[in-house]
Formats: sequence, structure tokens, C-alpha cells
Amino acid sequence: MTRRKKPQSQTKSQTRSITLARQATALTIAGSDPSGGAGLQADLKAFQQNGVYGMSVVTLLTVQNTFGVQRIEVMPVDLVVQQLDAVLSDIPPRAIKTGALGNPAVLRAVAERLSSAKQDNSFQGELIVDPVLISKHGDRLAADSMIAAYREHLLPLATLITPNRFEAEALLGQKLSTTESFCRAAVELLEFGSECVLIKAGVVDGLRQHFLADKREVLSMGTEDRPGNHGHGAGCSLSATIAARLALSDQAIAREERVLNAIKFAMTAVQTAVTLSPPLGRGCHPVEHRALNRGEIFE
Repeated sequence: MTRRKKPQSQTKSQTRSITLARQATALTIAGSDPSGGAGLQADLKAFQQNGVYGMSVVTLLTVQNTFGVQRIEVMPVDLVVQQLDAVLSDIPPRAIKTGALGNPAVLRAVAERLSSAKQDNSFQGELIVDPVLISKHGDRLAADSMIAAYREHLLPLATLITPNRFEAEALLGQKLSTTESFCRAAVELLEFGSECVLIKAGVVDGLRQHFLADKREVLSMGTEDRPGNHGHGAGCSLSATIAARLALSDQAIAREERVLNAIKFAMTAVQTAVTLSPPLGRGCHPVEHRALNRGEIFE
């Protein structure tokens, strides 16, 4: 009789090494996209793919898919604040990203709670504000009253704001078209109180351009444009990936450098995610969220 040896995997245990950044936590305060392409679903995917523990406060529910938004229901203000209190009192995030906030009442309540959290040290991380007002195609997503609410209440609290071309125009009340106008606009947006400004300008002079301003300088950063019927959730994914990278960043490094490194990583990752956009849905295909950890590390 011939005896067969057991496979090595059955006779000898294998040890796997897993490295986790256990203190890297991030919170998204945003609306829900049931199709998973944008909103808090996209944010949580970006957090997860970058090894960050993600949490969420739901501000509104949408009925939407790759064709667009058919209905919006904003959460009651007290419910939004209670969700936020539940997180801040138990698992303090190292980064918070805001997305769609629904109406001025919700925005003001979130801003007031975050302001008090900074004062009582229940939140000492970075705040990334994506002022969801107008889509990248120019479609209005919020009432005009939200513009003043952002200016007065939330932008002054932000580490970084990430408006697209149309949102920057709305916040400043002026049209933008040239590289020079975007550079000036980024500096002017700093006057609302944030530490840094990143304008997602879209295609300018043949490249997909981003303009970053802080108290030191203004930078223009371009990537190759990827035309096509894809890119749903790209803006959410960019700001959420920036938040994730800031949650992972070394606090000993100057804030401006950490923000710049996070933005460069996120831009590379989102470009990859757009390039690999899966053929899902019959409208504007979502980005490939599973590639949002494919950025270039500059730290």
C-alpha cells in the first residue's frame, strides 16, 4: 500500500502578517446614493480601500442611479445632529468630510456642532468640505440660500474646501475660464476662512486641471483628460480619498505638506479609478472605487 503525503497547507499552519492603522478613522457627513456611485457610499469605499475605518452621518436620502437624481428627502436636523453626537462622543475621527447637506438648517447645525467639537477637543482632526451646490455638468443641486450658508458657517471651519468650477463661480459670483482666473479665484476663496482651497476646474487648456491655494502659494496641477460616459462619483471619491490620506498622515509633518501629499495621491488614484470605470449602469458609469488606493505616495 502506498501512503500519500498530506498537502503542505494541511500539515503546517501558515502565519499571515496584516498591518493596520488602527487609529486612522474618518467620518463622512453626506447624502446616500442607493446606486453606490457617489455620496456616502463612495466615501466609505474610499476610506476602506485606503485602510481607514469609516463612519457616516446621513444627511439626506436620494432616489438616483447612473441616469441622475429623481428625488431627495432631507433628514430632520435633530436626527443629523444626534448621529454626529453619537460618533464624536465615542470614536473621534481624524478626518471629517462633508458632502451634500440638504438645506441651510442642516448645514448650520453641522457647523455649530463641529465648531463646539473643536473647542471641547472632541474633534481635533482635519475637515474637508466638498460644497455640493452644482454638479460638474452645471446642474443645480441645492438652493441659492446654501451659498450664503456655506460662506458664513462651514467654510471658515475647513482645513480644505474642494469646489468644482461651477461651485467656485457660485461662491464668488463670477465666471471662470482661464488658468489665471482660476488661480485668482482659489486665492479669493481663501478669504472665506479655510486653510486651503482646491478648485476642480475640469478641462482647461487640454488638461483636467486642479488649482490649489494655501497661505503660501498657488499651484496648478493637471492630469490627462479621460473623455467618455463615465466618472459618476469622481468628485466625492477625490475629497473622500483626500480625507482618508489625511487620516493616515503623520501629524509631525506640516499641515500644508500633508494636504498637498493627500491631494496628489487622490488625484492619481481617481484618475486610475476613472480610467478603469466599470461598465455598470446604462447612464454615466461610476468610477472604479476599488482602485482608490492606487495613488502615488509622496510622504
